Amino acid sequence: THVMEGVLNTSHAMTLEEELRAFHEYHKALGSEHFSYLPSSGFKSLEEYLEYLRGNMQLATFDVELNGGAQFRRLMAEVEVFLRFSEVSAETKKRDVIQARGVSMGNLTWRDVIVKLLSTEAHAPLQRRVQYVGERIKWFFERQKEAVLDFMDSLKGSPSASMYSPLYTKHAKLIKQNDMIKHLLFQTYDKACARQQRQFLELFDNLLTTTFSNPWVFLKGSTPGGAEGEEASDAALPSFEGTKERIPKEIQGRSGAEAMLSGWLTEIPSDAAQLDAAVEKVQLLVLRTYSCIRSQVCDQVELFAESFFKLPMMRRLEEDMAQIELTDDDSATYQAHRDRLVSEIERAQESLVEIDSCINRIQGFKLKCEARGVPLSV
Repeated sequence: THVMEGVLNTSHAMTLEEELRAFHEYHKALGSEHFSYLPSSGFKSLEEYLEYLRGNMQLATFDVELNGGAQFRRLMAEVEVFLRFSEVSAETKKRDVIQARGVSMGNLTWRDVIVKLLSTEAHAPLQRRVQYVGERIKWFFERQKEAVLDFMDSLKGSPSASMYSPLYTKHAKLIKQNDMIKHLLFQTYDKACARQQRQFLELFDNLLTTTFSNPWVFLKGSTPGGAEGEEASDAALPSFEGTKERIPKEIQGRSGAEAMLSGWLTEIPSDAAQLDAAVEKVQLLVLRTYSCIRSQVCDQVELFAESFFKLPMMRRLEEDMAQIELTDDDSATYQAHRDRLVSEIERAQESLVEIDSCINRIQGFKLKCEARGVPLSV
């Protein structure tokens, strides 16, 4: 937690280029193929993507070695850029539009056709990029183990030692001296990261499934946020009168979005003779709708990462650490080591008894000689 909040003189800091190269090497060594390594087919290699981040995006911290919370914030900026490159997997063809419309007992509208096309062609590309986000966040947290351990060990004798618990240095020394404790702690931490990544991807996938099943509800307006320069006194809960003034505006805004979408749908001709024009309109509306969905997901990816990954993991990590137990093999090894130490202690105690007996006999002999006046030669 302290490392995430920001501490100086931390080890294992990395630039964004070093971070991405290490991430790619790690997953290529594992043979991971369940997510996209590059944001778009327009990037032929990692070097081109790095050059884009350095030159076009001009990330201020690209070449700065960071760790902890600052590195996490930079990671969020990078994955947001990655997500914004998501596109519909293939161009919507005339055959797809005709096939999606089909025929039904009810009234099958162009709205239903667009939902089918989005679910088929747009869901998978965004989902693969969300997999990338989950892997990046998991990899980041797994790399914080050594950084946290070095931070705890560096507190001894430092001016900031009084600001933290004195147990940090003791625990760090114990962890570094005992490989078994270090292995169990790191293993439990990695399992917590993997578990939280699964939950993050599951919740995000549920969000995407719900969104693409009914994108029109997702695209409706929501409560607008305050201005960036809003004073703290103005950021309090709104008054009753302010709420009454806001609600009609929100309803009007949502009605406006609904009217705009309805206007786009009514522009699509239903006449079979104008099928080419209808296909073109449907293609345009699919791209527009997907663009809106992608923008909202990218705008909220940091919120999702905080809510679905970071905060739940931080809250449950202490419980996971408290449930650490030795495996049967480790228990047998430590029991054998304990038995060996006990036997050595017993032999040492027996030797000590013999030594004490010898000392007592020598001291008795000395006293007898002194009583008889016999000098003891050295």
